[in-house]
Amino acid sequence: MQIARLIGAPGTGKTTELLRLMEGALPSVGGDPNAIGLMSFTKAARQEAASRVSSAWNVPVDSLTRNGWIRTGHSICYKQLGVEAGQMVTDRKADLEWLAEAFSVPLRTSLDDETGSQVFIGDERVAWSLNAWNFHRVSLIPLKEVVERLARSTGECQDIAEVEVVADKYESIKRLDDRYDFTDLLLRFAGYSCSPRHGISRVTPEGELPPVKVWLFDEQQDASPLLDAVCKRLVSGENVKWCYAVGDPFQSIYGFAGSSAECFLGWDVAKERIMPKSYRCPAPILSMGERCLLKMNELGGYFDRNVQPADHEGHVSYDNGLNMIPMRPDEDWLFVARTNYQCSRIFAFLQEMGIPSKSARAQSEPTVKQIGKAALCKLEKNEPVTGAEWARAVELLPSRSMKCEMLRKGTKKRWKDGDEIARWDIVFCDDLENLGCTNELVSEIRSGGWSNLVDGGKSFRRSVRMSGLERTLNPKVRVGTVHAVKGMEAENVAVLTTTSKRVAEAALDAEQHNEECRIAYVAATRAKRRLHIVTEGHYKTPRMEAFE
Repeated sequence: MQIARLIGAPGTGKTTELLRLMEGALPSVGGDPNAIGLMSFTKAARQEAASRVSSAWNVPVDSLTRNGWIRTGHSICYKQLGVEAGQMVTDRKADLEWLAEAFSVPLRTSLDDETGSQVFIGDERVAWSLNAWNFHRVSLIPLKEVVERLARSTGECQDIAEVEVVADKYESIKRLDDRYDFTDLLLRFAGYSCSPRHGISRVTPEGELPPVKVWLFDEQQDASPLLDAVCKRLVSGENVKWCYAVGDPFQSIYGFAGSSAECFLGWDVAKERIMPKSYRCPAPILSMGERCLLKMNELGGYFDRNVQPADHEGHVSYDNGLNMIPMRPDEDWLFVARTNYQCSRIFAFLQEMGIPSKSARAQSEPTVKQIGKAALCKLEKNEPVTGAEWARAVELLPSRSMKCEMLRKGTKKRWKDGDEIARWDIVFCDDLENLGCTNELVSEIRSGGWSNLVDGGKSFRRSVRMSGLERTLNPKVRVGTVHAVKGMEAENVAVLTTTSKRVAEAALDAEQHNEECRIAYVAATRAKRRLHIVTEGHYKTPRMEAFE
């Protein structure tokens, strides 16, 4: 069995190369797509990979993800261990009630799609302890060291004895009710046992190995030591012919979830290949990314991959504030911030400027609420809408305002049930009184006063007036945190260097400092042509040091 490592800097075409490798492997497995496994770390990445393979091979996506082995690590372990859905601790209502009742505090859990890890939310002390316990299990680092590390990164300190008590209770209630969380799946398949009292130990792995002959592990720099152990067990089967570990050690930015680029670089490989050229980042932008990495200390493990820049021109500029960025709403823009709070500031700024924008994670199609607001905008201009569009508007409109009745009794129910949609394939403003609207509501729609009745209506209407309906529904400006935009690109990228006090203080830790440098590197290398570094000298919180 041969193992190879493929290192690809941003924009070098790792995904395309993965598809080429899979295509080349088909003849060696008798042309059977299900004999090739591609493991990703998030559901979103799995779906993208499956869609591309489906198009290239003319194989249904469901066949690749349900019957085949284009899956996340958690999905592979879940399938091979034969766990029933009812045994899993998820974010379903019944599971949340079970969890909260067991600890007698508000508590819930969610699976973070960015990292594939489970996060506990609710009572601060219990949630902190459970997150520390989970980090211990995925990182395979001693619990005492984990507690100390989290104290440095979060600014919150918890006594290890309390963490052990909470963890012991959590493991006990799972055992009594025969339940498992997502980390348990990885532990059982990889062959590890974790106990608050006895620490980490090796045990006999559970679950059969999949009938896969070729494995490819995408974004392997995001693997935690536990997930890395899952990968190594997957390739241990006697039928496996070869595997490729694919990634970029300098895009490892999920240390808070236990990931470590050392796992990716630690594989004993027969050959290693570095993708030679970025087709996204021209010289100035690629150079800025490298400057971010050179800010790492000796623990960062920097090495020059000698990646050649893209052939097209590029430009890097510094702007003293968001209002100094020369931009047009019809251009492709990606605004990147370090925290969700800073993203909210960017959204507020763009809204004030009348520039339509959307979350980087948002679906490509307009939302139900946007369709409803768009229908009201059209009717205001005396333009027709479909019955389905008007039904979305009815969902948003209130039955009564502070002044008077707006929708006659039963109107919302009729349109929600769909009976009216079938009868009205097209709706004009003159039809509204026959559709359940009062004269007062018709008057508000004609005058534009509807925007005061609908949540977010004023900003939506203002955006339409300044940029048009099409641009408002399908904005070319996206906004997201660095972690949310990883894997994305845009012609124009604006990186806000303002961060939070907590992030800045955590970066005083040597390991976290290096991660912040990698985060800055990922942010900079989203840009294809123009990169704007946005500094705010008047703002009190520190800037991303790597860009200075």
